[in-house]
Amino acid sequence: MSLVEELTKKTVFELRSYAKKNNIDLFGVSKKNDILEVIFSFVPREVSSTVIQPEAAKEKVAVYSLRNLSLIGIGTLTEGYNIVTKEDADKWITNKSVRTATPEEVKRAYGK
Repeated sequence: MSLVEELTKKTVFELRSYAKKNNIDLFGVSKKNDILEVIFSFVPREVSSTVIQPEAAKEKVAVYSLRNLSLIGIGTLTEGYNIVTKEDADKWITNKSVRTATPEEVKRAYGK
């Protein structure tokens, strides 16, 4: 059971005790819904793991750029091969100077 579900099942007295224990000020609030609203403003929201991914878990793609490029909000590419996230690659390849690069092509370029 999540914290939100637990708190909604508590009585006003139990909610006041929870707030006091967690240093949440309930000054001037007396109704259960108002107390819950104040408490929920201090409780961190549950975040779905599909919404926020660590940088290491994002899929990386190689792109080849014919020249140095820059896009606001995305970053920069230098001439040659660049490793970017799949989402950024989808934006970069709309530019006529950028194309996707195969892993074999990148290996060959770096002598592996």
